[in-house]
Amino acid sequence: MESKKKKRLKVNFKLRTFLVFISISLFFWTLIKLSKTYSSDVVFNVNYRNLETSKTLQSEPIKEISASVVSTGFNLISYKLRKHNLILDLKNIAHKNTSKYYYLPNNHLAELQSQLDIETKVNRVLQDTIFISLGSNKTKKVPVELDADIQFKLGYNIIDEISISPAFIDITGPESQLDTIDKLITERLKLLEISTGINNTIGLKISKYNNISFSESEVLVTAKVDKFTEGSLTVPFSILNLPSNYSIATFPDEVEVIYQVALSNFNKITKENMKIVCDFKDSENNSLTYLIPKLHAKSGLITSVRIVPEKIEFLIEKR
Repeated sequence: MESKKKKRLKVNFKLRTFLVFISISLFFWTLIKLSKTYSSDVVFNVNYRNLETSKTLQSEPIKEISASVVSTGFNLISYKLRKHNLILDLKNIAHKNTSKYYYLPNNHLAELQSQLDIETKVNRVLQDTIFISLGSNKTKKVPVELDADIQFKLGYNIIDEISISPAFIDITGPESQLDTIDKLITERLKLLEISTGINNTIGLKISKYNNISFSESEVLVTAKVDKFTEGSLTVPFSILNLPSNYSIATFPDEVEVIYQVALSNFNKITKENMKIVCDFKDSENNSLTYLIPKLHAKSGLITSVRIVPEKIEFLIEKR
């Protein structure tokens, strides 16, 4: 038994020794192999610098380029595992036409190679021409549009209109992009159960615009809010387009105007703020036996106007 056990231990020892030897051999073999130089295609991230201050990118140029490089196996593994950056100097671009420019990377291999490991040689860049669209910056004003969901407490509403400040924004960027922008929209403003004034700063939806600068990135939204009440006034009306050789008698000769008004403005509303007319020609053209009173002018302080009665009976006779 002991003899068999000793034999097994001896075999296991030999096997372990063999595996250690193989591992060490593979390790040194790998080091030798990786220390040698090889040629391979490598993908690099691209950044741009030295763009003229009077120029701007009209569209995004390419973000990656592929290059054939010669380097050690260690470096090539590093390039494959993590993309390295290469900077293209836009001082070296050539002009093609009004807005088109191009960069020839293979004419600047030494500059590109200087950005990499000293053991790396760039043979050539596979994209032999990189096209870049440049233009001049322009500025224009565009209006701001409010995107809002505002719900008021029962009996409350805004006085006048919602104000946006500033109402116009200066935008600066490539002319081709500016031509596509005719307004800027705010982020969604959601307000519930409002019974006091609105005074909210809200951002603009501008994150989707590249290469464009904005004079403001947010606006102030304000509005006066008040409790509304119902008011009514008895108002006389006039008749339009009645033939001069006819006289008319109406029943009634006045109407009641029922309206909503902010409590703070209630005493400002008078019958002089309203103009009610009945167009005889409308009734004649539609073969109606009554007149329809309509509100032709009203104070901007009132809302939800209703006229009672909606029909005016009349008698007409020829003079």
